[in-house]
Amino acid sequence: MKQVKKILAVLLAMVMVFSMAACGSSNDDAGTTEETTPEASDDSGDDATEDEATPEDTADSGSAEGIKVGFVVKSLADQYWILVKAGAEKAAAENNVDLTFIAPNSESDVAKQVENIETLIASGVDVLCVAPSNDETVLPTLQNAVDAGIKVIAIDTDSSLPDKVCFIGTGNESAAKEGALWAGEQLGEGKKAIILRGRLGDATHDAREAGLKAGLEEKGIDILESQAADSTEEKGMSVAENLLQKYPEVDLIITTADSMAVGAYNAIQAAGTETLVYGFDGTIPVCEKVAAGEILGTTAQSPYDMGVMGIETAIKIMNGEEVESVIDSGQKVIEQSNAEEFKADLESKASSAE
Repeated sequence: MKQVKKILAVLLAMVMVFSMAACGSSNDDAGTTEETTPEASDDSGDDATEDEATPEDTADSGSAEGIKVGFVVKSLADQYWILVKAGAEKAAAENNVDLTFIAPNSESDVAKQVENIETLIASGVDVLCVAPSNDETVLPTLQNAVDAGIKVIAIDTDSSLPDKVCFIGTGNESAAKEGALWAGEQLGEGKKAIILRGRLGDATHDAREAGLKAGLEEKGIDILESQAADSTEEKGMSVAENLLQKYPEVDLIITTADSMAVGAYNAIQAAGTETLVYGFDGTIPVCEKVAAGEILGTTAQSPYDMGVMGIETAIKIMNGEEVESVIDSGQKVIEQSNAEEFKADLESKASSAE
């Protein structure tokens, strides 16, 4: 009898040992899971279990939460960039993205833009959306961003950065050519034109100038001269004044940005000539003048949509999704028949930035 009791005691002890070992193993596994998947713990809530959370669920539920996006454009002195800002801010607010949007006071202040980018790198953004004012100057700083693990998206103006994720913007050369073809059609063969372009060395304005020349030449328009007016209304006016004195017979001043188109229009008014103006960007002030018959037309981009696309693409990148290397935001020729409707839509979008 004593022998049986001893055997039973040994068996009972063994059962207890195995039971404790099993419990210890279960606790260790749970601890490992929590350490390697903190996102699941944070996002799913106290009542959720690991079996209920799939990768798709995690990506869809609060997937943009905590993403930090830095946005640097060429300036906020032009309404075009204000519309980019409005689109980016709207998309960021809707998706809980932490957005910092900064820019120099002038498109010619490339050094300040470099400083802006460096500020965002130091702040630890996840994604950097940038419209480089000068590709060659900005390139080393963008490479620093890549080296810091930041994803870089080129907005409006492409970059030669080898490791950028993508470019979002207008096909500038083809869009400018489309506008020049339409403007040339209105003038008729044999008429004379002047081109006002943005700052020399800016890849966007290089492409637009090439498109304008190709379209005008195809329509038989004689290009008298092309000059840089640095995408400002003031310089657009002063350069246009000088060129109107040099070429009083000019029929058209066509520009690579609407700000210069407004300056050219003011110069024409002061000179009392009947020279026509065609712009590029589709901003509210120019669309207003197009609707009134004061400016011939403008090639409209989609700056607001570029801002939205920048944020949406940043979210996709951070969620590990594949994105196209080039995302075309589109363009449209704005002339008197469609200018008022287009302007109203822009005004609605711009109001969200106020």
